[in-house]
Amino acid sequence: MRELCGVAAAWNVEGAYWILHDLLQGLQHRGQESAGVVLEGFASVKGMGLVDSVITPSAAIDGSRGIGHVRYSTVGGSNPRNVQPITADTRKGTFSVAHNGTVTEARRWRDWLLEKGAVFFTDSDTEIFLHLISMAPFDDPVESCLWALSQVRCAYSILLFHDDFLLAARDGFGFRPLFWARLGEGYLVCSEDAPLKVVGASDIRELERGVALVLSRDGVAERRFADFPSRFCSFEYIYFARPDSSFMGLNVHVSRFRMGERLYRESLLEGDLVVPVLDSGISGALGFSFASGLPLDLGLMRNRYLGRSFIMPSGRKEAVRRKLLPIEDVVRGRSVIVVDDSIVRGTTMGTIVSMLREAGAREVSVAIHSPPVRCPCYYGIDTARGRELLASSMSPGEIASVVGADRVAYLSVEGLLEALGCSQVCTACFTGEYPHEGL
Repeated sequence: MRELCGVAAAWNVEGAYWILHDLLQGLQHRGQESAGVVLEGFASVKGMGLVDSVITPSAAIDGSRGIGHVRYSTVGGSNPRNVQPITADTRKGTFSVAHNGTVTEARRWRDWLLEKGAVFFTDSDTEIFLHLISMAPFDDPVESCLWALSQVRCAYSILLFHDDFLLAARDGFGFRPLFWARLGEGYLVCSEDAPLKVVGASDIRELERGVALVLSRDGVAERRFADFPSRFCSFEYIYFARPDSSFMGLNVHVSRFRMGERLYRESLLEGDLVVPVLDSGISGALGFSFASGLPLDLGLMRNRYLGRSFIMPSGRKEAVRRKLLPIEDVVRGRSVIVVDDSIVRGTTMGTIVSMLREAGAREVSVAIHSPPVRCPCYYGIDTARGRELLASSMSPGEIASVVGADRVAYLSVEGLLEALGCSQVCTACFTGEYPHEGL
């Protein structure tokens, strides 16, 4: 699905480098291609790879203020020059920017800015914000940031770091999550709330959609720059976020458990045991097992030192075989119901079904605790396009044939909304009903 990233910031926090390391480590599931931090004075540590291999003791930077980023690329390839945060000198001062999301009209903006004489140093759509800040019709850098954010039609949580302030903002629809909290006399910002709890932050709050949080030497201010109907990404609940994170008052694990319960009630699939795809299918499988009364067992084991196959930009099939291994004594001769969060291209699930049959499973049913992904996402998830999305042109029965399963069952959109207890979420990848016109 499109750009899944994580952002973090520290303001007036002693040892900011290591606090950012810990926050980004807690967001590692959101992006494993690259990591980076920028601290006061715009000193940076950035590179390709995981947080622990980039943000190291030997590279440590002193300071109490800074921002950080973990990246999975969408707009702009997997390239060292696209590693964030991105720093640039503008007419409004030097800025570093870290961004989770996607500019939906990135090509149009890029072409327009190039015609105006802009020079781009990366392929990332994030750089568009820096150019807009520079050309904003205001002298004040905060007002310039707010103007730039209001111009771009996109889904984002963004951090803008200046010598004099840190600005953290969510787009007007609130597609992507962002939290802020206290740590001692300072403040932290993070894509999810769970990492904030890990570092001992207090007074954790979810930043409202269309609001910019401005941290400066003058204190804390919140500025509203946009206000649209809430369309928080439902895939944050389904797959992206940590199970111990919460959004809009609902814990992610609890939401997935409810999805699994409702999936059983809708599908009434029967078998000998329920097997979760680790780790993203665990909570849904627990709910499915609870509702059905079928035992849950670990028929697939996971190598925890390998990344998430969906988040890796290439080699999904090979990654699945390296990452997951069936336990033959658990699945041999049995009718297995495999529970996972989603099927997009079908590569991952097809490989899993094949491995379970090789391990001796008598039947393999697939239960997906989300609706069929029929349409591309333009709001920050690396979904496939067109025919690559199996559900765009196939029924569940046809998808079962493609992945080699005996049957495939999905949760309905209505069941998803019931599990979330909220209708104000984005379901465009399931329904094709986009919050923005013209997509």
